[in-house]
Amino acid sequence: MPSGAVTDNRRVARNTIFLYIRMIVILIVTLYTSRVVLDILGVEDYGIYNIAGGVVTMFAFLNNSMASATQRYLTFELGRGDPDRLRKVFSAAMHIHIAIGIIVVILAETAGLWLLNEKLVIAPERMQAARWVYQFSVITFFVNVIQVPYNAVIVAHEKMDIFAYVSIVEAVAKLSIAFLLSVIDYDKLILYGFLILLLQIGIRTFYRIWCRKRYMECRCAPVKDRSLYREMAGFAGWNIFGSLAWVMKDQGVNILLNLFFGTAVNAARGVALQVSNSVNGFVSNFQVAFNPQITKNYAQGEVREMERLAMRGLKFSFILLYFIALPLLLNVDFVLGKWLKEVPEHAGPFIVLIMADALVCSLFGSPLMTSLAATGKIRNYQIAVSTVILLSLPAAYLLLREGTGPESVYYVTIAFSVLSGSARFMFARKQIGFSARRFASSVLARIAGLLAVSLPFPLFFRFVLFHEDGWGPFFAICTVSAVSTGFAAWFVALDRPERESMGRMLRDWIRKLSRKKV
Repeated sequence: MPSGAVTDNRRVARNTIFLYIRMIVILIVTLYTSRVVLDILGVEDYGIYNIAGGVVTMFAFLNNSMASATQRYLTFELGRGDPDRLRKVFSAAMHIHIAIGIIVVILAETAGLWLLNEKLVIAPERMQAARWVYQFSVITFFVNVIQVPYNAVIVAHEKMDIFAYVSIVEAVAKLSIAFLLSVIDYDKLILYGFLILLLQIGIRTFYRIWCRKRYMECRCAPVKDRSLYREMAGFAGWNIFGSLAWVMKDQGVNILLNLFFGTAVNAARGVALQVSNSVNGFVSNFQVAFNPQITKNYAQGEVREMERLAMRGLKFSFILLYFIALPLLLNVDFVLGKWLKEVPEHAGPFIVLIMADALVCSLFGSPLMTSLAATGKIRNYQIAVSTVILLSLPAAYLLLREGTGPESVYYVTIAFSVLSGSARFMFARKQIGFSARRFASSVLARIAGLLAVSLPFPLFFRFVLFHEDGWGPFFAICTVSAVSTGFAAWFVALDRPERESMGRMLRDWIRKLSRKKV
């Protein structure tokens, strides 16, 4: 392996460590904050906050499509080492995002407001509060839209430590907001939405100032290069379809649940998403640290190295998610009972199914998307894969219309995740030359071995040895799950070069710590 690749691996490892420290703190604080907020707001108001904010998020497909384009072009230009082009890309992205923000506000204040007022199932006496929360969400969304180019610059430069520090501050601030709700005598739902808005404005302002002081390309200037606008807008245009599909998969399901079952089920889904997002954060942080290297390798013509990184990213993503998800899923009712004072109905099954879907998606996820985006040729890929994802929504609707329970929507989601993921890999094989044989042997076969070796003992402890929940069974199952998964990951899922590489990085890290202590 060339020395440059070793350096890149160390950078990935360092960035991952920063992001994992962030996630550990955020996980603890966020889960406790959710408990406090749910207790103060109550199930109905918590469900209203989830669905009202979700309506605004439906329009995120416009922003998400441009965000991925911005990330791709900034990282690509950094890989090529062209500072003038990099400055133009940032300025063009900034102008486009401002336009997107204005479009989203117009859509939210017309179609979104109509959906909120006329179609969603919300108690009449809480409709005014829901409207306030909705408006706060619109403003928050606009602030986040115009922040995207700055976040893309941070990721492109691989300065993940700043994300770690700011996100920890954000989590603690949200906990403080939760406690403020209990002491301020005002409508709790409206107050919560307003305080979250102020927090987001403060954080985005900090990122903007930090980036402008550190990176010269963050000085926005007029761009007369129409071809650049067309190129970025064209790339984003095809991404719109993909982003729309993901939004409909997520928020479309949320609206379906509201229409058929009301805000109480939205609250259950909100709780489930808090848990799954916290767990998924560990994997997404790893992928954020990995993805810039994939794009830079493609920009430098190192396609084989890009494939190796992508395959490794898929496998590691599944292992990391599985390591955390397994003990959680085996103890989900106990965890919910200890975490929340009032557990919404369906929250437990929702967590299990959402995490199962996340595990499936991790096998065909971000590393493949980043690889395909790096080529710039995404039209056919987006049309095919996004169509499969979108089809999950009408399929879920048909099931609900036949009288099935709310959990049925996630069975549909999992099935379509398998189909869309398989289609995504086929495009990576066709457009980039990824090997199906290497994918089967280095990813799928090793993940199958991981499951076969790691599952028997935790399942025996859960369903045979322990018949009741409690702290003793909880710690026993968590310990057995960690040991069996760690053993299977090291000796079955990882190959010899990966074990040797991780061993070297671990020894270097211990050596550095020892020197600091001396």
